Amino acid sequence: MSRLARTLLAAVGAFVLVFGAGCGEGAPPTPDPSATVPSSASPGVTLPPVGNGCRDLATEGLTLRLVNTAGLSIAAVDMGTGQMGVVLAHQSDASMCQWLPYAKVLKSKGYRVVAFDFAGFGASSPTRQKTYLEDIRTVVSYLRDRGTPRVVVIGASMGATMSVLAGAAITTPALEGVIALSPPLQFDGVNAERAAPSLKAPALYIAGEGDGDYAVYANTLNEGTPAEMRGLLVVDAPQHGVQLVAADTPEAAQVRAAIEAFLADHLRPSPTGSPTPR
Repeated sequence: MSRLARTLLAAVGAFVLVFGAGCGEGAPPTPDPSATVPSSASPGVTLPPVGNGCRDLATEGLTLRLVNTAGLSIAAVDMGTGQMGVVLAHQSDASMCQWLPYAKVLKSKGYRVVAFDFAGFGASSPTRQKTYLEDIRTVVSYLRDRGTPRVVVIGASMGATMSVLAGAAITTPALEGVIALSPPLQFDGVNAERAAPSLKAPALYIAGEGDGDYAVYANTLNEGTPAEMRGLLVVDAPQHGVQLVAADTPEAAQVRAAIEAFLADHLRPSPTGSPTPR
């Protein structure tokens, strides 16, 4: 075979190899960056599946791994579509799993809902360095970057404290609202009482009268919130945090109605298409 023939054959073979790798049946799909954990997140650590402990519920939505500014992997589940977003922040003794049943309810009402695990909890990166605010900011940014600009954060107990902090700290743009269920005044060095006067978003504080001092805490935070942004509901119930929503009681129904009225008021656009006035 001549040198020219060998050169032409090699060139044709190289073309076939490259073309086949790009469009063959076995070619890998384009990766979704929102569901990929860079190697810098939790190096050397094998993380449990997103929604560990409630996989049946979690896989009804889109399971995600987001990465916060500290390089930590944040497990999350995205349910629903649209421009009205709700972020659900869990309690200290739980994970996103406690919120997923109510996430399905909110999805059925037309909201796009993301429940997530804080770093150090659930299926997120184990860490001694808690990044509560950055975890919420990461989830809010995920929604806004993907076509859901209007977001309310709902937190329970520990998550309620962090939600108040997020409502004060997230300013570009501000959240549409914050709902805090059974909020401690302080948790793990985060001071919600100090953050409340700086809230940039309307707030609704909810607590059960029979749940220790949490009704007092909710009232204290409400009084510290700018007057035009205050909202308080205290129900005659002993439940704490997510159980104020999940219980099969008239009081829980009252709490759900208050949450859904708040979301309707602060997330739905006005009839003219402009944001609902605050």
